[in-house]
Amino acid sequence: MVKKSDGPGEAAVSGDTGGGGGSEAGQGRGLQGWTVALIYGAVTLLLFRTFVFSGDMLLGQDTLSLGYVAREFFAQALRGGTFPFWNPIILGGTPFLDSLAGGDSLYPTSLLLVLMDPYRALGWKLVIHVFLAGLFMFGWIRALGRSPSAAFLAGLAYLLAPFMVTLVYPGHDGKLFVTALTPALFWATEAALRRGRLLAFAGMALVIALVILTTHFQQAYFLFGAAGVYALVRVILLWRRAGVAPPRALGRFSLFLGFSLLGAGVAGVQLLPAVDYVTEFSRRTATTTEATRETGVAYSSSWSLHPEEVASLVVPEFVGNSAGGAPWAENTYWGRNPFKLNHEYAGLVVLLLALASFLGAPGKGVRYTLVGIGGVALLYALGSHTPVWRLFYEVVPGISLFRAPSIAAFLFGFAAVTLMAFGVDRVLAGWEQAREAEGDSSRIRDDRTLLIVLSSVTGVLLLGAILASSGTLTSLWSSLLYRGMEPGKAQALAAAQPFITRGFFVAALLAGCLTGLVWALGRGLLSRTVWVGGVAVLVVLDLARVDDPFIQTLDFQRWAAPDPNIQYLQERQEEEPPFRLLAMGGQTGQDVKPGMYGLELAAGHHPNDLARYRELIGMVGSGAPRNFFVEEESGVGLRMPLLSILNVRYVLWPVRQFGGLPQGEVVMATTLGDGSPYEAVYEIPTLPRARLVGRAVVLPDEESLPYLLSEEFRPGEEVVLSQAPPVALPGGPVQGEVEWLEKGLNTLRLRVDSPEPALLVLAENWYPAWEARVGGEETPVLRANHTLRAVPVPSGEHEVEVYYDTGRYGLPLALSLLSLLVLGLLAGFGLRRSRGSEPGETV
Repeated sequence: MVKKSDGPGEAAVSGDTGGGGGSEAGQGRGLQGWTVALIYGAVTLLLFRTFVFSGDMLLGQDTLSLGYVAREFFAQALRGGTFPFWNPIILGGTPFLDSLAGGDSLYPTSLLLVLMDPYRALGWKLVIHVFLAGLFMFGWIRALGRSPSAAFLAGLAYLLAPFMVTLVYPGHDGKLFVTALTPALFWATEAALRRGRLLAFAGMALVIALVILTTHFQQAYFLFGAAGVYALVRVILLWRRAGVAPPRALGRFSLFLGFSLLGAGVAGVQLLPAVDYVTEFSRRTATTTEATRETGVAYSSSWSLHPEEVASLVVPEFVGNSAGGAPWAENTYWGRNPFKLNHEYAGLVVLLLALASFLGAPGKGVRYTLVGIGGVALLYALGSHTPVWRLFYEVVPGISLFRAPSIAAFLFGFAAVTLMAFGVDRVLAGWEQAREAEGDSSRIRDDRTLLIVLSSVTGVLLLGAILASSGTLTSLWSSLLYRGMEPGKAQALAAAQPFITRGFFVAALLAGCLTGLVWALGRGLLSRTVWVGGVAVLVVLDLARVDDPFIQTLDFQRWAAPDPNIQYLQERQEEEPPFRLLAMGGQTGQDVKPGMYGLELAAGHHPNDLARYRELIGMVGSGAPRNFFVEEESGVGLRMPLLSILNVRYVLWPVRQFGGLPQGEVVMATTLGDGSPYEAVYEIPTLPRARLVGRAVVLPDEESLPYLLSEEFRPGEEVVLSQAPPVALPGGPVQGEVEWLEKGLNTLRLRVDSPEPALLVLAENWYPAWEARVGGEETPVLRANHTLRAVPVPSGEHEVEVYYDTGRYGLPLALSLLSLLVLGLLAGFGLRRSRGSEPGETV
């Protein structure tokens, strides 16, 4: 069999990919890989110029709300020589690795967190992936046998793709990483299936491992499903159209499945603990595994795309946005979700060239497979607006664990950019083939059809601009497709109206320019090089205008500087025993910024915090911890017993929004310019972080929380357990001593002196990984007060060590190491065998 090359700069011919992409590829001319890399690098630097050429932080909303705090915590721990398995900063403490608190902590680019300031590292990780995304797309398109020009334009379009780049502003790092790796996985899959080499399959497995280590499991799930569909179709095409014998084709697909599992095994050290945590302990169990059917469906279908977003795939200004950064994206989102901070736009030029691929381009099987993948992804992203999402929800395992069907839209964009490459080669080859055909009417008719289609689209967009300028378009839309629009959305639509009109005119101009370029190429007025350059300019103008508002920066030093309230709390932290802070910034208690100064928070924000702790504090979604507060005659008051058992000593209270607190003493405050109070630090009485208790109230789980919130509960005298304690308790107060010896991230050590058996109650979240030794003897860690810890201690003086059992990662780590070893051996064997093959032989 003749060897088929698949690397950048080489054409690949096999199966249904359709040949070498025209005369350019056939003659071996075109852009070289290093030239493409230089161009892509320059475009990436220009795109992120405000970040790259400054000392600022790349702004991401989730980065500010949690991402930076978690990554700074991780970096500080690593610099101190400790890998943190527990993060004590937010919501009473959470597992670090299991709950994905640090997101992509095991992903290779996280090494940047210890090589530079974390706030700069977070931005550079995104910049690097956007650049790599372009190169991966270039390689994928070349592997499909498309010309270097087609690959260059597709890579440029993918690098600038708003469905990827705009994820910067909401701070969705994991989504961006998976989107960037998508063409890499398809490239590796194509190379492995077509060539059948173990080395290629090993490369594919490594990409799969990387995708999992991004820790965005939902998007990874969608990607793996799409890659599996492509692999199945590709094997069938190899068998039916490339002459690969059925046993060999089946063998390659078996290798695809086997190496896919091997890739998942490489990431096992992250994957297995995370899956166990999310399905058993995370707050997401309330809306997934433990939810009623109605609640589960509502949760899983939330944050879908709506018809307005689909229209924005053609005219990006149509639905508006909430990101700011440009007038068209400033409070102009009038769609049906609460807000919108990214964009699914793939590019009008991209879509038109993708459409051109269906007017005579080769590779029919591959093209229609991509249409299926992209089309199903878009229909799924629309959630309950089509039956596709519900079918997946009912039939496909795991879908019920996810929400935000709109996440799947990246596959639509990927498919569109891939089809664009086929369209580019169709245009480049079409006119020359028409002339060489000397009267072949079918070929000439196809080329004329392309011009007619492009001209028609231009006309429709001009008509849309006219209708939009008169208000007719949006009036019809709101009366036919979006009835019952809320007043706030109607106001946003009114603000978006001029930008919608402008967007239609810009879209018409882009379509008209592309039509002109295609016409000029056909008439011989432009060379291929000039035509490719012209299309590249259109692609950049089309996509960069959408990307630019979503790339914003922040003066980190100014943002991170502690105000007097924080400085006061830092001083207290240095001088006092451990305490927690209730920070009510942002009016909901979701603010985690104080955590970046090392202050441990009783509330905060976390996508996968412990479900029991959320139940205890009464936090639902992004709401306030309502169980911390009670209604009093003088206003909102604090539920002191609950705050006390959680060791909350200070409350950071937004006086300007809520007025003063009836309890506690103001020990520090900040004011506005006019001298009026802004925010105050209240000191309230609390129980120690570690204390001895001699009485246990045993209640089932469904009764423990009501009791803890009732007036019957005596926080200083008793503890609530779900099962009887293993020691006989005196039933009254215990006059003992507790002294902190060590308070580390993964280990707590205390000296306890008790005159009688007691429970050492720790105001720290319970999790099964925590174990204890009392005087060197293993002792159980009981779940106390619904979500906290208690350790039985005998009478006398003992050292108590409560430690995070890292042995539970033994099996996942062994799986990762074994998978890596097997992968390395198979890759080495494949490399050795390929070197021993005859030139041109496919192994």
